[in-house]
Amino acid sequence: MDYYFLESQYPRTGFISGGTTFTPEMDTNYSAIDYPLPEDTKAEVELFSSVRSLKVDYFETVTGTRVVSNAFKTLLEETGTNVQFIPAVVRYHNDRPVEKTYWIAHLMEQVDCFDYERSEYGRKAVIAASVHQPPRKLVKVISKLVLDHSKINGYHFFKLAHVQLLKPIISSELYDTCKKHKLKLHVTTI
Repeated sequence: MDYYFLESQYPRTGFISGGTTFTPEMDTNYSAIDYPLPEDTKAEVELFSSVRSLKVDYFETVTGTRVVSNAFKTLLEETGTNVQFIPAVVRYHNDRPVEKTYWIAHLMEQVDCFDYERSEYGRKAVIAASVHQPPRKLVKVISKLVLDHSKINGYHFFKLAHVQLLKPIISSELYDTCKKHKLKLHVTTI
């Protein structure tokens, strides 16, 4: 099976992003949260002024949130993906609401499937040694990414563990299903 990065940069519409605020307000930066949010959590996303029309089913915000459409959420739930979905009100920069319903996809699975031997990355010897001699060091600069497919274990939507990449990964199987449902996603091959 092949795997892809989900992108917020779309070929025709450009970069889709904005800022996210949560209710109740968080005490820490969202990107540092690795635990479930309270059940009553809600989000508001204000898109950048450059976004005039939102017709995509996935994008990321500058605050690190991953935003999925209701249609994408449904497909993710059908695959048994372990994601906490936070309701999100998404608005254009002029406060006009967008046309679709969106959710924050929080707490995606982190899969330890980075191939330390075949990938090319900064501080390779030091980081590879930390896999067997903890504490694990974070991979930050990657010039060639290779996944160890034997460790993916059937995940279809996930982040890499121990790697500083914000982009989620989607399986070709899930991506094909999304295309059949005419979801607007942009991916790049890993």
